[in-house]
Amino acid sequence: MLPTKLKFKHEQSLEIMEPHVATYYAVLIATVIAAHWRGKSCEKAGAWIALSGSLLTSAVPWGGIWLTFAVPIFFIDLMVLVGFWSLALFSSRFWPYWATGWQLVGLLIHIQRMMFDDILEKPYGFLSMYIAYPILLVILIASLRTTSAARTRRVHATAN
Repeated sequence: MLPTKLKFKHEQSLEIMEPHVATYYAVLIATVIAAHWRGKSCEKAGAWIALSGSLLTSAVPWGGIWLTFAVPIFFIDLMVLVGFWSLALFSSRFWPYWATGWQLVGLLIHIQRMMFDDILEKPYGFLSMYIAYPILLVILIASLRTTSAARTRRVHATAN
């Protein structure tokens, strides 16, 4: 495992991103690029919701106490849930319902952690991070299929 801090002279330290965090942000950036490259406005909005939620979550200071850390992240995830839900209500696409469902599962994980102190921190942290992968995957697939679906309709329209 890579060290999370490098020590230099005079007690300075440089933060290094852990591999699982770097992988998550690589998938997130790929999703945002694909949504803007091939997706419609719905996919672009979903990618921006996911990106803003991730950046806000990363900005929450870690104080070493999981309960105080979980409360701000709960409210960030609640706002992301509202974003995906409103996207699902005003969209003609089906994938926002999947994203809303997965985000609801993530929100329930936070509620369970706030209710029960005996939940281990590491599994809670990993589960709350890995629950975002299905959301990003749904946005990515929807973005890539949007262009191919439109192309298929054009081919069928010209064939008739």
